[in-house]
Amino acid sequence: MITKAEQLPDINQLLLTLEGQFPNYKVFTFGSKPLKSIIVQKSGIIGAQITLRNNEIMVDACCPNIFVSGLLGALSAIFPPYINFEMMITDFLKSKYN
Repeated sequence: MITKAEQLPDINQLLLTLEGQFPNYKVFTFGSKPLKSIIVQKSGIIGAQITLRNNEIMVDACCPNIFVSGLLGALSAIFPPYINFEMMITDFLKSKYN
């Protein structure tokens, strides 16, 4: 899911915002420069990856566990728990940054 924003927060500000909004979930940065991402992990197999690019916030359902992700592959993006979690994160970001 891609959300347009007039002014994007920097990655550290977004990290703090997500930690405050979702205190019961694990929130951490992932990747390297220039497109560092943030993972919001609901459980060992359900998460969302948030990446900032230009004036877009990209939210993708993901499996934060590399081993399980390899087993599930792209199928995780079509299962309801993944879609629902992705939409919850996207809805929050839309209301915060649009």
